[in-house]
Amino acid sequence: MQSEYARQFVHANHVDDAQVHFVGDYLQSAAHLRQMDAAASRQDIVAYNPKKGLEFTKQLMAAAPDITWTPIENMTAEEVHALLARAKCYIDFGNHPGQDRIPREAAAAGCCVITGRRGAAANDIDVPIPASYKFADDPSSIPAILDTIRTCLRDYDAHAHDFDSYRAMIAGQKAKFRRDVAAALPVRCDVPERQHVVLQNGPHTEKLLPALLQSGGIELIALWIADDADTAITAVQAGDRTLPTIRFSELAFLYQEGRIDAIVLDSADPPKDASRLKAAGIPETIFC
Repeated sequence: MQSEYARQFVHANHVDDAQVHFVGDYLQSAAHLRQMDAAASRQDIVAYNPKKGLEFTKQLMAAAPDITWTPIENMTAEEVHALLARAKCYIDFGNHPGQDRIPREAAAAGCCVITGRRGAAANDIDVPIPASYKFADDPSSIPAILDTIRTCLRDYDAHAHDFDSYRAMIAGQKAKFRRDVAAALPVRCDVPERQHVVLQNGPHTEKLLPALLQSGGIELIALWIADDADTAITAVQAGDRTLPTIRFSELAFLYQEGRIDAIVLDSADPPKDASRLKAAGIPETIFC
């Protein structure tokens, strides 16, 4: 199962605990795990997911028209992160079937997170935020919810740190996922994890290729070539390896999918290329 909520469900349905294993998940986009932006860059915005708990959220909005409520809809992953990186609050009064993605993205991006108590949000394992930020989605709770929201907007810097332990849990979920799989399945868990990297085709590529191919902790999976390079070049030979070539748009997609851990930057203009990567949500860069 992926959550404590699911564990409680299967236990209540008389499944032997010995047959149950926890295998969680993690945020694939490392853009959501960047260090929180400074409070000065935050705006008095409350973000929400209109696909969850909208009826109750509408009641909150009607009771507080002075608050800026911003739905997360029709956005790319980068646009969602940009919103969460400047919002001060994220609310979610829908059902939580497990460790939901957007509340974790919001917390990792620096938002104060306020939820209901439905599904997984009812326990402190799946949604480990202080109880003072969890409310029943009942009209009688609206004044207290709005008071908490306004307090977070007014004194964001102090309240944001109430979610530090939640952010620490989120940041550690990729490593925990690896341990979960090893514990649940009969696979070796003593194999060191290799970092999947892409090398930029630059002035030192001929020297870097053999060094990277021989590295024990790195697995070179592709070569990043310029967008205006010969379109017929789809692969390059590197020793006994044939490496596929990828363009910038593919690079960003693979990184957001979690299939690339870092970029080995071999650039004639490192600040320019590093800035371009960061703007696309690819902060993990190795400079050579």
